[in-house]
Parts: sequence; structure tokens; C-alpha cells
Amino acid sequence: MVKKELHHHNGSAIIRGIILGGQDGIVNVLGIVLAVATATQNRYIILISGLAATFAESISMAAVGYTSAKAGKEFYRHKRALIAEEFAHPVRDSAIIGFAAIVGSLVPLVPYILFPLSDAMWVTLGFATVALFAIGYIKAGFTKTNAWKSGTELAVVGMAAAIAGYLIGAALGALPLG
Repeated sequence: MVKKELHHHNGSAIIRGIILGGQDGIVNVLGIVLAVATATQNRYIILISGLAATFAESISMAAVGYTSAKAGKEFYRHKRALIAEEFAHPVRDSAIIGFAAIVGSLVPLVPYILFPLSDAMWVTLGFATVALFAIGYIKAGFTKTNAWKSGTELAVVGMAAAIAGYLIGAALGALPLG
């Protein structure tokens, strides 16, 4: 029984890291590329800002994953609680979150490489929506919740961020800064 519970906690930390990094990577970079695309209509600037955000985001998420897992491990060490196993691997958790953030961040960037600029914004919205829905749908398999509801929830949250990015980009693009 104890071994099964430890495996469950270990697995939940991995799933949590994949979801955290992947969702955060998609949503943050999606907001940035939509804002920059709307403001500049310049593929080079869109890709540079998106890639810069990808790596800054991934390194930041990995660092947060490490420090939060380490803090959880330290907190539960003196309590001797079973859940401490969930925080037992800060380096592993950091790597999972960072890698998932890179993969997630690439989702909104790929259309700007493969498609004409006039289509890329719509394609990236579609890619990101499908990816977020898939993450939520798969998450439901682990959490034993409604898969359609979970997928829809993640997609809606991501699209809310995308709309905010688009509106910010439109507003900044209208400023007489250049």
C-alpha cells in the first residue's frame, strides 16, 4: 500500500509539471506573439520575441519548479508525511517543467514559421486551442474528472489570455511610438 501511494505521488508530480510547464508555455508565448504580431506585422520581430519569451519562460519555470519542489520537500521533511515523496526530486521536477514549457511555447510559434503572416495568427490560435484542450483532456484521465470539461476549461483560459494579448498588441500598435 505504501509503495503504491508513493508511486502515485511521484506520478502526480510529473503530471503536474507537464501540465504546469506546457500550459504556461503555450499561454504566455501565445499572448506575446499575438500582441507583437498585431502591433508590428513583422515575422522577424514576432519570431525573435516569441523565442526570447520561450527561453526566458522555460528557464524561469524550471527555476520555479526547482525552488517550489525543494521548499515542499523541506516543509514535509520535519513532518515525515507520506506526501513528501511528491517533492522528493526537485531537479527532475525542474527539468520536466522547463522542458514542457519549451514544448508548449513552440506551439504558438510554429505557425509563424510555416504559414504566411496573414494566416499565422488564426492558425496559431487554432493550434493553441487544440493543444490546451488536449492537455486538459489528458489531465482528466489522471485526475478522474470529466475530460471534455477539463479540456474546455484549459482552452477557455488560454484563449482569454490570447484575447488579452491581441487587445494589448492592438493598443500598443496604435501608439505613435515609432
